[in-house]
Amino acid sequence: MTEKRSTSFAAALGALWLLLAAAPAGAQSAFFDEGNRLYQAGDFEGALDRYRRILDEGIESGELYYNIGNAHFRLGELAPAILNYERARQLMPGDDDLLANLALARSMTADDITPRPRFWLFRAAGWWVGLLPRAALIWLVALAWMTAVAGAAVVVLRPGPGLATWARRAALAAAAVTLVLGVNLVVRELGLGAVEEAIVMAEEAQVQSAPSDDPALQIFAVHAGTKVAVDRRADDWVEIVLEDGAVGWMRTTELELVRGSVP
Repeated sequence: MTEKRSTSFAAALGALWLLLAAAPAGAQSAFFDEGNRLYQAGDFEGALDRYRRILDEGIESGELYYNIGNAHFRLGELAPAILNYERARQLMPGDDDLLANLALARSMTADDITPRPRFWLFRAAGWWVGLLPRAALIWLVALAWMTAVAGAAVVVLRPGPGLATWARRAALAAAAVTLVLGVNLVVRELGLGAVEEAIVMAEEAQVQSAPSDDPALQIFAVHAGTKVAVDRRADDWVEIVLEDGAVGWMRTTELELVRGSVP
């Protein structure tokens, strides 16, 4: 298992975003550092307590979810570990340490599911949306927007022809970057076109062919840590789709969404 590296670029960005997003930044930084210290000392329950205090303040980052996943993994809690790794992956999708830990945790689950190959266009779209860590994307969009505004202001003030020409070029280039990366950020933040994913939290859950507890309708079982896509809902049931295409119904109490919670 790969531990948190202080030299990781994604980790540094995650920690930076954690500090910048917090209202009482000093207190959240103290909880984060204390959680890391307890984790290194082997007190994984104590580390989780510190990390959860940050989440309770409404603050999240890929690095925070990654550390929570590591603590759960060390406690032998695969489903919560995978859930938090998946949440971290949405915020820092290209982090090698995170992807390695997620793959390791998933390899230890009871269900051996072979994913169906995705259409190349969907793979390309997923690659583009997850190309940059969330924090880096936010900073780049903000920087490009400020550059475009500054360039436009210089053009409006009408300085010498040479400076105005370069300002116009910089403003146009920055506006283009703002548009392209801004669309990426909006798509990611709103989850447009994204499949709603969830992690099975029950040790074993029966999947039904219809939203009913009738034993005659049981078609297969899934186990803790398995990732599913959520489709339709019916009262306290959800229709799930496994990565190999298998479909069935589960109780909402037996899984947890990667983003948000199941109503």
